[in-house]
Amino acid sequence: MTKKIPKTIGFIGSGIIGTGMVQNLLLNGFEVNIFAHKNREPIDRLIASGAKEQTSLMEVTKKSRAVILCLPNSKTVSSVLAKIVPHLERNALIIDCTTNEVTAVENFWTKAFSAELRYAEAPLTGGQCQAETAALGAIVGCKLEDFDEIKTVLKPCCQTIERFGDIGTGAKTKLISNFLALGTATLVVEAMKAARDFGVDWDKFYKLASQGSGRSMSLDRIAPKAIKGDYDGYVFTIANALKDLSYIRDIFDTQQDYGKMAQLLFDIYQKSSCEGKAEQFLSNRLDPRN
Repeated sequence: MTKKIPKTIGFIGSGIIGTGMVQNLLLNGFEVNIFAHKNREPIDRLIASGAKEQTSLMEVTKKSRAVILCLPNSKTVSSVLAKIVPHLERNALIIDCTTNEVTAVENFWTKAFSAELRYAEAPLTGGQCQAETAALGAIVGCKLEDFDEIKTVLKPCCQTIERFGDIGTGAKTKLISNFLALGTATLVVEAMKAARDFGVDWDKFYKLASQGSGRSMSLDRIAPKAIKGDYDGYVFTIANALKDLSYIRDIFDTQQDYGKMAQLLFDIYQKSSCEGKAEQFLSNRLDPRN
């Protein structure tokens, strides 16, 4: 039997991805409660679009039938859950779109279950553009009986929603997906750095490379802007890359080639972070001033 879908959503984490998600939930008739963080600009835009700002996480929770989390890391999720779990109605649904550690989501599910709540993981694929155009992908780990409800809540934001299994499968799949994405983006940056070092014209290089098997979304995001002197084409910070790669290293076998590659990527971004560049986008590594 299909469960009644909650139309009042609490959304915690209205950042680069979350802002677009909230906009699309509002456009599809959901009432969305939000809570301000340090950056007021997206919050003010969402309020102007119809979102309701609450004064605390407790108020967001009390006034919502389901809660979506879109947070920076597992540590932040743990802190937020400690504040909202006591105030959620029995059997309420928590949909966690954060890129998490595998062990963390298993612990989050246990805490929710103990409080008679439902917890599902739904980490996302795509970036700011996909969030704004409702073209994200959701990698879901949940109980099978909750999946239809999760799909209905996320449908305004996501073009593709797939269940990979129970809790933990979403985090594993997302981390492998991010390994692919970060590896591809890093290779694009390094190839363009090599081209510059060898005196190869970037514009001509991009036009020809994009016609072959080297073409990728990363190349299309990074190269055209870099050619014009804009190194912000890939909207993902070095700090976020380092965080994800630390989670990836935790689950990858270091004796496998993919484990060795994950370590190499980690070392590249660790060096950039130590140089004070953690808050730069990873494509800023192409900036000749770096």
